[in-house]
Amino acid sequence: MNDSKRQIHMPARVLLAVLAIGAVLALAGRSLAPQVPAATWLMWCAVLGCALAMVLVVGLVASLQLRQAVLRRGGTDVQWLAFSSEPEGLVWLRRAHHARTGHGE
Repeated sequence: MNDSKRQIHMPARVLLAVLAIGAVLALAGRSLAPQVPAATWLMWCAVLGCALAMVLVVGLVASLQLRQAVLRRGGTDVQWLAFSSEPEGLVWLRRAHHARTGHGE
């Protein structure tokens, strides 16, 4: 399967999964509170789904901005933020490269 077909099929699969999960949640909600009209349940499921999607998008954008800021400020890898410095092997490789090329650190 080529990439163009994958690009078309993936959003369709995600949408189908979201609709299926929403339907299951709507049915579960209807059994928990049968006095609430179906339109109200569907509206709340849609509102909560949109709110969750917005939270995920905001989190993704914030994460990407943080990673870009780290890389712009000279960070080698954003995964190393949890450590106090870069790995020793990388520091050694950088020093060896600077010694070979004659560039200062």
